[in-house]
Amino acid sequence: MEFKEVIGGRRDTRLFVPWKPVERGKIQKMLEAARLSSRAVNVPYAKAVVTYRDRLSKEERDSLKTPMASVEYDLAPVYIFWYFDMDAVGAAIRDRKWPTVASGALVDVGALNPTHGWSRRYVQDVVLPEVLTPGLSRGIQRGGNADAALAMEVALLTGVDEGLGVCLVPFDEEAAKQLFGVPDIWEPVLALLVGYAAESPEGAGQNPVPSTEDTAFEKDLDSPFQRDEATQEKLRAEGMLQREAPMPWRKEEVRRLGRMFGLETD
Repeated sequence: MEFKEVIGGRRDTRLFVPWKPVERGKIQKMLEAARLSSRAVNVPYAKAVVTYRDRLSKEERDSLKTPMASVEYDLAPVYIFWYFDMDAVGAAIRDRKWPTVASGALVDVGALNPTHGWSRRYVQDVVLPEVLTPGLSRGIQRGGNADAALAMEVALLTGVDEGLGVCLVPFDEEAAKQLFGVPDIWEPVLALLVGYAAESPEGAGQNPVPSTEDTAFEKDLDSPFQRDEATQEKLRAEGMLQREAPMPWRKEEVRRLGRMFGLETD
């Protein structure tokens, strides 16, 4: 699938084929994509726990549900729980194990270059004492992390590229901690549910969202970013912009799938 088609073809799948397992290799591809995603100072902020619906009891599965996500856990064959490791920078400074900025290895491999003032001495004398280390004095801080979210999103789009249905949903933090032994320093982000979609992407359509003019600006906030219609047409031709929901037959599709899965739809 072409990149723009992947973006345009993403749907929040909520009706999965529950009896069709997901190939483990496809999950591996998703995790590999997340591993290669952008991250500040090359620190692995994102952590993922993969589990499978059929390896959990009904009681365990129910404990993970929230008012915003319930039936999805009964249908999706695979759950990937994403976390932000709040001690990732501290561990990078203490261990110097990975090729992070703190270890100086990124200078050695040429990812951080002398053209921009980088050297091992600069890392030791400036970056560590003035940028990375001072933040550790505040202790473990909750509040989310953009780099962990980026890894999760890259994994999600890789799943779409592999022909899978995907959906990000909240989960019960305490239940997951008990089930998987998650440490306190891992802050929950979201669960990525994965499986093969029972609902059609055409039926779901693209969700209506605010326009670029409503969400992006050029020069200042008094100047919305004005889209060029010729570019919009190119994006439609390339599959990024697709028909928006709802489709006239969508309710009937959901009704029939609901009956097939024994779910109330009326």
